Amino acid sequence: MPIENRPILTIAIPTYNRSWYLDRCLSHLVKQVDKYRNKVELIISDNSSTDDTEAVVRTYAANSYEINYIKNAVNIGPDANFRQCYERSKGKYFLLFSDDDILLDGSLDKIMALIENDDYGIVYLSSYFFKSDYLKERPIRKMRGAIVCDDLRKFIQKVDVWFTFISGNVINKNLVDANLVQHDFAETNLQQLSWTFSSLFNSRKNIYYDEYLVAGQLENTGGYKFCEVFGKNMNTVFSIFVDKYGVAREYFEIINRKILKKHLSKYILSARNGFGSYYEEDFLRILHPVYSSYLSYWIFIYPAIKWPLPLAKGWCKISRFVAKRLKTL
Repeated sequence: MPIENRPILTIAIPTYNRSWYLDRCLSHLVKQVDKYRNKVELIISDNSSTDDTEAVVRTYAANSYEINYIKNAVNIGPDANFRQCYERSKGKYFLLFSDDDILLDGSLDKIMALIENDDYGIVYLSSYFFKSDYLKERPIRKMRGAIVCDDLRKFIQKVDVWFTFISGNVINKNLVDANLVQHDFAETNLQQLSWTFSSLFNSRKNIYYDEYLVAGQLENTGGYKFCEVFGKNMNTVFSIFVDKYGVAREYFEIINRKILKKHLSKYILSARNGFGSYYEEDFLRILHPVYSSYLSYWIFIYPAIKWPLPLAKGWCKISRFVAKRLKTL
């Protein structure tokens, strides 16, 4: 596509049998996108839904909203559907957006003000999470707006595991390695990290948008093994970038230390009372081979798995408090 006809941004929504959430998502999104016709492309990639997803999309299209609707003949799985969104997008920048999240009113104006006038690898969009009412549950705290980061280590420390959050990362497709083999990341449940990290490690500067631009739906994910994805699979992704694309492993160690001290230990303690929508898994078998060389594994993860639950919760809470005081969390 000629550069002059290329959209600045593509927002792509992969979806499957969640028409109510998609309708809510679009109700907040289409009017913002409509303001930027020819500058913002909107794609919906329907993974062969059997509910009324198509009817929802057609309703918005009938009201003159421009939507590129793709419906797969068969369900190709989430990673392949994510990849299809990326491959079909035409914009210089790309935002993969979850069908159950909300791009808050006015957010697109703030995103466009940045990416129309400069080049960034990633524009990270701060988000908060809600159960039922996204307005009443919005946290109140002082925020600083757009922060330009030209120090890669500091940017990674700020974002850490949230590079995986699809609705929170606007990436520059121009910076994605032309030789990137996206199928290397298939079946990891982390396909989005292929283009996200490629853009990140080819960038000169990135944006951390310290203002809530996205509201994320809580308790609406699952259908996979949490520790396998965010422990084993994530480190598989790290190794691909280190071994195949020459990225320094030290950058991924920043993320791993955060994962161990915060995200995995919290999940394990919660899952010991029931896995909920996630699949049952053997924490020790999955995580020990990946993390046993880390001191943080023995401080946070092993007690969370093996100690009596009340003692493990108390220990991890104290350990996280100490880590925060030492500014390592």
